[in-house]
Amino acid sequence: MTTREPVRLDDMVMVSVDDHAVEPPHVFEGRLQQRYQDVAPRLVRKDDGTDVWLYEGKEIPNIGLNAVAGRPPEEYGMEPTSFDEIRDGCFDIHARVRDMDANGVLGSMCFSSFPNLCGQLFARSKDKDAALAILRAYN
Repeated sequence: MTTREPVRLDDMVMVSVDDHAVEPPHVFEGRLQQRYQDVAPRLVRKDDGTDVWLYEGKEIPNIGLNAVAGRPPEEYGMEPTSFDEIRDGCFDIHARVRDMDANGVLGSMCFSSFPNLCGQLFARSKDKDAALAILRAYN
């Protein structure tokens, strides 16, 4: 009869399967054909200090709940926030890898934080060709 050694935490490979990445302010810059650069979603800072995406004349807030890494639960909320208040690892790939290393996470499956970026936003767009180009640029 053989005995098994107990599994040690150091032997485990952790993979996170439900992470959210916050799209960086420059996510669409340099990724679109010139004719679509001016119609792509862009980040603007409002007078109250919050950052919002502007697309087809509509403001789309950043949702703070998707960027709670490093924040205590009492600070979680659905309030629009600015990039100044979001941990760099939520939107900067190099900082994210450092955070993952610190937490012992080898890989993660990231989902968009941009509201309706799963396709709904662009399915409702006025210019379907531009919407498709923007979605392709994101992917």
